[in-house]
Amino acid sequence: MLILAFLEKQDMHIYAILTHLDKCSGGVCKIAYPYAAIYRLLNQNYIVESGKRNDENRLRQYYHITEAGKHYLAAMKADYDSFIGGVSAIFQSLNAEEQAHDQ
Repeated sequence: MLILAFLEKQDMHIYAILTHLDKCSGGVCKIAYPYAAIYRLLNQNYIVESGKRNDENRLRQYYHITEAGKHYLAAMKADYDSFIGGVSAIFQSLNAEEQAHDQ
């Protein structure tokens, strides 16, 4: 989901994705096997790759989110929001029960 979220903003190469993930999460979120995630997304046609030369004339693979990837990301965001809402409701309920018990 996070890889697709980054690619929704701009095309990136794998190192840029990992750098943004580390920076934006304060070092909390990591991908142990990033190429495995990239290959899965490629195989499911959620992203495509293209080679681009950088300033040192090295060929880098950049990744671009597809329309299918955008739809999949939207569905995952909705599921995530629903899950987080459910977890929040559970904690609120437990806190309310605890406060009622203490009174």
